Amino acid sequence: MKLSEAAEIFYISMIGIKAEATVTWYRKRLDALITFLDDPQVDQVNLFMLEKFRASLDRPSRANGRKGKISPYTIHAFVRIQKRFFSFLYRRQIIEKNPAEFLEKPRLPKQPRKGISPQAAEKMLDASRGSCRDYAILLFIRDTGCRAGGVYNLLTEDLDILHNSATVREKGDKERTVFYTTECALALAMYSSIRENPLEDEHFFLSETYHEPMTYSGVYQIFRRLAKAAKVQGKYSPHQWRHAAVRSWLKAGMNLKSASVLAGHESEKVTGDIYGTLGDDELHELYDKTQTVIHAKLS
Repeated sequence: MKLSEAAEIFYISMIGIKAEATVTWYRKRLDALITFLDDPQVDQVNLFMLEKFRASLDRPSRANGRKGKISPYTIHAFVRIQKRFFSFLYRRQIIEKNPAEFLEKPRLPKQPRKGISPQAAEKMLDASRGSCRDYAILLFIRDTGCRAGGVYNLLTEDLDILHNSATVREKGDKERTVFYTTECALALAMYSSIRENPLEDEHFFLSETYHEPMTYSGVYQIFRRLAKAAKVQGKYSPHQWRHAAVRSWLKAGMNLKSASVLAGHESEKVTGDIYGTLGDDELHELYDKTQTVIHAKLS
């Protein structure tokens, strides 16, 4: 069996379990491995071949059009996918030995993912005030920390504006409850009041051009357009707003377990791996707060 044929079995196993975007995400990254190895027989793949592919990701290549190195987070994702893929083949008894069992993931930088800065976020919010929909979307992600999928999959019946809560669906239709501020609730109510036939629309956020449910691309383009209007460069995507939200919860003192549940992570470890590292400035601030509490109790 060719490596590409084994990959198709892997993709089919996820259909109906994982979101279509997730399957596509796996496919693109495994296709890169298949192309690099020239689609060998799956039982011929060994650890050294996987290590060569990992090494190729860590250097620029004219052949694949890259001018510079890709981030260690991206390489980490490639390796994580390979380990999951070959583990699947081994469990299904498609291969007798898992070549990725001892494939090491690259060490991730200690610098935490902070997301969009508060100043840049405020500029984008100011730029969005001309559109009730865009303003509501930005506030919704800022407050809930949801992914873009939580926006374009949001149904009208999922919102409980009176109680500042909603049910979002992300990554294979997994549901969770999220909460938002009164400012966001008012923005959602305002957007709802100006939509055409609001009670007939199943999806809450709609394309202004075609009056249809939004897509990931549609949500991303809103952030891109607002970032350009606000002259914000660098980190501005929906996921950067999500990073900023989760970081703000932890910085404010929310425990890791609660932040993990609100963020929709599979485990606290995932949340800790992504957001658990504090920068020196944050450690200093936390230390000062702790010392204030300690000395207040002693006095």
